[in-house]
Amino acid sequence: MSELVRTYGRGLTALFVGLIVAWIVGLILVPQIRMIERAFIYEDRGGETAMLALEIDRLYTEKFKLEQRLKAGEGSGGGSGLPSPSLTPSPTPAPSLTPSPGLTPSPGLTPSPGGAGGGLSAAERVGAEARIGELNAQIAELEAQEDTSSGEAGMKESYSLDNFTTMSAVHVEIFVMTLLYALCVTVLCFLICYPVAYAAATMQSEEKLTLLMVGLVIPYAINELLRIFSWVMILEKQGILNWLFDALGIISMDAGEGFRFVASNGAVFTVMIYAYVLFMVFPIYNTIDTLDKNQIEAARDLGASVWKIHTRVVIPHAKPGIAVGSIMTFMLSAGSIAAPEIVGRGLHPDWFSQLIYRRFFEADSWNQGSAYSVALLVACVAFILVNMAIFKVGIRDIAK
Repeated sequence: MSELVRTYGRGLTALFVGLIVAWIVGLILVPQIRMIERAFIYEDRGGETAMLALEIDRLYTEKFKLEQRLKAGEGSGGGSGLPSPSLTPSPTPAPSLTPSPGLTPSPGLTPSPGGAGGGLSAAERVGAEARIGELNAQIAELEAQEDTSSGEAGMKESYSLDNFTTMSAVHVEIFVMTLLYALCVTVLCFLICYPVAYAAATMQSEEKLTLLMVGLVIPYAINELLRIFSWVMILEKQGILNWLFDALGIISMDAGEGFRFVASNGAVFTVMIYAYVLFMVFPIYNTIDTLDKNQIEAARDLGASVWKIHTRVVIPHAKPGIAVGSIMTFMLSAGSIAAPEIVGRGLHPDWFSQLIYRRFFEADSWNQGSAYSVALLVACVAFILVNMAIFKVGIRDIAK
């Protein structure tokens, strides 16, 4: 601290320290602590509140269909060519809290035997508008009940492990498979990046080294999402790769043939390796670059094979860089949402990061989403510890 004061003065030093403390506390510690706390708060959403939500959804669906029928009738000028339901008004039913097994027509929407050819008559239009008014009244009433129920007893919160223990077997399987996928990406990334890092560290020509580094860095001048979408353009059924196969006569795209590469996790692995390659290359390169090249020459002079030179000389020296690269690649892969969500969405097995996103923003279950996030965080921390144990490196070695 005294050295900082001598270099920058008291004012700038206080500003730097204040910004660092605000960053650590405000952007790291507080959000993480809050997320961990929410992970252990279980929200009981069962009972009457859940039934009310189901009934409200059903009424909204019915209302939407009626509104679409009215718009279709206006647009077609009285002729849709589709069987039309009878839109005669029905008595207002009492709100039912029994969930519908399906989207069955409401009492006033039974099929009309003579409605196959025309649009909406004036009577049917009046009936539809009356039914929409009834639905609006029912929805307002049920939403008021839902608000009351949620405030009083519908959303009971308590500290427990239920957010973790209620994780379904399917979600547990996705969690385990995501860790395996991230491990596969890490291993593949190492196998690709180690030769590149070794070649860069032992390259004699500065010009060639510069060209290699520029070639590695230039793709990162493009936004990550654009890089992912560029791979989608390559791997899709109508993409560049299938176009190349078509040009070579392997397939006929005009006949509808083509490989849908995005329908597998292999495509996701490819995109992730491309996206995170620098996080593996540079740590390994930095450590190999500090190796005394005379050790490699001495091993060659003593008759060591290429395999032994790497396993006995280079890799032991590069262990801190390999550990850092593995940690960063694994963490980024396990938590990635863009690649698995964009590349062949719905065509390959889900990743756990997609489940976390859905818990937060689709199911509106932030506490369970926090629990899923904490589970992934714990798994990643465990990987870091195991990784450091395997490579026999400590924090000091990694920081060098």
